[in-house]
Amino acid sequence: MTIIKYGDLCCGLGAFHTTFNRCSNDNIKYECVFACDIDKNIRNIYQENYHIRPEGDIYELDLDSIPEMDILCAGFPCTTFSIAGKKQAFSDEKRGGIFFRILEIIDAKEPSIVFLENVKNLHTINNGEVFQTIIDELEDRNYHISYKVLDSKYYNSPQSRERIYIICTKSSPYVFKNIRNAIVPISTIIDHTVNQYFEYEEKYRLERTNSRRSIMKYKLINRISGKGGRQGERVYGIDSYGPTICASSGGPGAKTGLYEIEPLQIRTLNVLEVLRIFGFNDDYHYESLENKKMLLFYLGNSIVVNVLVELIKDLHHYL
Repeated sequence: MTIIKYGDLCCGLGAFHTTFNRCSNDNIKYECVFACDIDKNIRNIYQENYHIRPEGDIYELDLDSIPEMDILCAGFPCTTFSIAGKKQAFSDEKRGGIFFRILEIIDAKEPSIVFLENVKNLHTINNGEVFQTIIDELEDRNYHISYKVLDSKYYNSPQSRERIYIICTKSSPYVFKNIRNAIVPISTIIDHTVNQYFEYEEKYRLERTNSRRSIMKYKLINRISGKGGRQGERVYGIDSYGPTICASSGGPGAKTGLYEIEPLQIRTLNVLEVLRIFGFNDDYHYESLENKKMLLFYLGNSIVVNVLVELIKDLHHYL
């Protein structure tokens, strides 16, 4: 059996770890030799599920203590690059500068493959200057760079989540497959034991959307102000995919969006349903998390496992 070692930087809920476990088989075993994340709750949850205690702040790591690895993975923080954030990019030294800290780890460990993930507009912010810096730095380290913006709705996940995936290899350029699977609807992940719904009638009325191209069915309109339809005031059906699960969203549909589960019966999604959307198992553990709904925030920053499975299952050919 071939053992391939990887590091999981800015590890979050462990989408990379879950994926490597699924891609392991009788011939190849992926072994996580290192993980880190600044968030204590995340470190506790990661340990619950993967029995590895991640290190903390990436800036405080002792580079000499990090084990050797074949693959370095990092879904590094997207706040400074995202549309939802302030788009400060590298001018935010603490968060935007994490990429340069990752470069220091790459220089110390020299992995054969570097796998990075971030928001889709990473390659367009500041007229592409930020992304060009990233590419130049990685090419200076003799990597072949392949990247592509992928939408999870085409990877058997009932969520439209566009993210850029950057795969850097030493041997030959990684080739992305052209995958466009049929849409999996939200109805496939619904937890039918839930019978509590959002009581919107006193404050809102529903306004049906007329666009056939929109996945939104209704807007919530405030009965007093007559305003509505912002991100957290949109209602979706369950017969198609849903919008991006967003850590920063607010309003009645905060984090997950609102869904019409039964005719005029509307609610947000629960943690189990969102775990399913991201491709995690139903038995994913988060007992250490005091506020269980906080997991929705962490999921809003996660990578979709379904997409990673397609990208990683043939990754060993590039070692």
